[in-house]
Amino acid sequence: MKEKVKLIAMLFLIVGVIVSSFTSVNAHSVELDPDSLITFPNIIVNGEGKISIYSSETGYTLYYQAVELSNTAYDQIEELNENGQKEVEAIKTEVEALEAEYDNLKTIYKEAYEAYQEKIDNNITGAELEEAKTAYETAETNYQNKLDEYNNKVREYNEKVENVNAQINELIPTYIEENWIETEDGSFKVDTSEFSGDKAIAVWAKLVRSDGTTDYDVTLYTMSGTKVENIEVEGISLDKTTLTLQEGSTYTLTATITPTDATNKLVIWSSDNESVATVANGKVTAKSAGTAKITATTSDGNHTATCEVTVVKKANNNNAGNDNTVANIKLPYAGQNMFIAIGILGMIIISIVSYKIYDRYKDVK
Repeated sequence: MKEKVKLIAMLFLIVGVIVSSFTSVNAHSVELDPDSLITFPNIIVNGEGKISIYSSETGYTLYYQAVELSNTAYDQIEELNENGQKEVEAIKTEVEALEAEYDNLKTIYKEAYEAYQEKIDNNITGAELEEAKTAYETAETNYQNKLDEYNNKVREYNEKVENVNAQINELIPTYIEENWIETEDGSFKVDTSEFSGDKAIAVWAKLVRSDGTTDYDVTLYTMSGTKVENIEVEGISLDKTTLTLQEGSTYTLTATITPTDATNKLVIWSSDNESVATVANGKVTAKSAGTAKITATTSDGNHTATCEVTVVKKANNNNAGNDNTVANIKLPYAGQNMFIAIGILGMIIISIVSYKIYDRYKDVK
């Protein structure tokens, strides 16, 4: 597994994670990357990144998968990070202070040792040599004690880091064997369109060597989802609740969905008596006299609106279908009688005129 201090530092950088509804959180049953072969990118963009494998490793197959964290898991991880960071930082401050003391005592010890060795080299004996030896031995004891104290504090630091890592690993959701995705070049992609807002995602890697041995590793990322928020329909209404139509006529009903920004505004139309009236996309067609109920239903089936349609018979029109042009107008009978009367009168006048002419010519003879 990666160097412990490095891993905990990475985990401390995980902030602002809003988690999802993933509920299966299990302890890890595998050792994470014992040979430090797998490296995840520090930053990913739009859910995309690239896993690197140590250059000495060849002939392997690499897989990845992404698992969302649960609300409970993230809250606990965040608390562990916060508390663990405070504890580790406090121990680190002590380690640094001990290191400074240990370096100073090391210098004193080195100088005392050199002074003692110099007296030996110069064949100094007696009290002066014993004094130098006592100073050297005291400096060595002080240095060794401080070194032991420093090493113990470093051990405490590493144990705290390991303990926090172990607790965090218990909360990171494990991989699902059938969900591995092979990646030829280490590239991975998390579909951020499947969720909205920020979420904590555990990205797992599985390295399968040619000899069949397998290494696993995991890291956490904060990803921002792009899924469009679904706005539920709250109601539907029609512009008319009653309607009267003549046979053969039509009317288009208007349906209004609330709220106006609802995600799915699809309306399903139906008639309970299609022999009287049919409907398609809101257009009502009157078929025959009678009544029918037109219903508009939201696509989720949770809301409806109705309109009572009454169809009446079409009014009779005697002149319907006549081509009222001059060519088709017949002369009334009164006009025909007038022509007959004029003809008779003409004949009478002709007869009278003919008689007078005859009478005049008769006298001449």
